[in-house]
Amino acid sequence: VNLMGHPYKCWWTGSLLSIDEARAALPHQNATTLQVAGSIMGAVSWMIDHPEEGVCVPDDLPWRTVLGVANRYLGTLHSGPADWDPVSSRADLFANFSDEANHVDPTDPWQFTNFLTD
Repeated sequence: VNLMGHPYKCWWTGSLLSIDEARAALPHQNATTLQVAGSIMGAVSWMIDHPEEGVCVPDDLPWRTVLGVANRYLGTLHSGPADWDPVSSRADLFANFSDEANHVDPTDPWQFTNFLTD
């Protein structure tokens, strides 16, 4: 998760699972596969323990229980400020073929037009 547009510029929260850590836990897989599978394992574990609950959406599930199972697949969890905004780090590699640079507003980096969306 990357929260943007406040005095910290960005606040990033997520898993720092490396490819090497992922493959040590499960050969031939990558970090994203393991992170997604971990959350699925947490949800399935809860479903097995609560068979009478019916259909639930993720927001209905107890996050502590799901995360308790998923944690072993996530690696180190991190939450902290990140020095990033969509203007200062922008690399317009195809400026000769696009007019997107004309829409960049450097005075307010958090405007939607400053993000590459194609």
